[in-house]
Amino acid sequence: MLRCPKCARPLVKEEKRYVCEDGHSYDIAKEGYVNLILANQKHSRNPGDNDESLAARRIFLSKGYYQPLARHLASLVNELVPEKGSFLDRGCGTGYYLNWIINHVDKEIEYYAVDIARKGVAMTAKSNKNATCFVGSVFHLPLGDESLDGLMSVFTPYSGEEFARLIKPGGYVIAVNPGKDHLYQMKSIVYDSAYVNEEKGYDLPGFTLIRQENIRYEKTLETREDIDTLWRMTPYYHTTYSGNNDRLKQYDSIDTVIDFLVSVYRKEQ
Repeated sequence: MLRCPKCARPLVKEEKRYVCEDGHSYDIAKEGYVNLILANQKHSRNPGDNDESLAARRIFLSKGYYQPLARHLASLVNELVPEKGSFLDRGCGTGYYLNWIINHVDKEIEYYAVDIARKGVAMTAKSNKNATCFVGSVFHLPLGDESLDGLMSVFTPYSGEEFARLIKPGGYVIAVNPGKDHLYQMKSIVYDSAYVNEEKGYDLPGFTLIRQENIRYEKTLETREDIDTLWRMTPYYHTTYSGNNDRLKQYDSIDTVIDFLVSVYRKEQ
């Protein structure tokens, strides 16, 4: 399934490394993942989310705020991915959603997880040994053509061309984007004029949108730390003036709407 990022030949797993027939070798880290990203595929020395951000996200997600989404993703995988199928978490982050799926789907699915952030892949690999975890660019994935029955892309940039290459005919892409009301109450504190999100899925030639629904619920962020961590997880934090971000610091708890748009696409036969 895995392909050498240098020559695209199949990789064979040995005790402590992956190797292809051309002799290219990739060591398996102590946490259980393998680094398959080439230097020219990185935009910085340590691309992706930094260690502090990933640690904060792991703490926040462990508190169950996004559990309804994890539960829904597990139900989709259980419904759509065949027994002994193959499934990729594309942009796995800390591995929260994949771990939930593996622990709640009773099928012999071959799971893969990739992220450009090495620390995130290490977290995923360490917490669940049932997935093949690797560092890689989500736009140049070292996987074989039409090798996947499905993949999920949760709040990550996408490549329609790469999805078309990877997914088998009749296979699925599960995409998660912000719903129109996602964190609206938090935005109404930060911004002078709050706005709703534009709801849009993916543009995927060769795929058909077969299902689209919102996972929407109200939740109380119970501590100042949870408020800060959640806001830092969003793109809003990085594109907003710091003085506006600081407005959230005066709150010890906030009631807000959490709203996810979940879209399911099937590759045409």
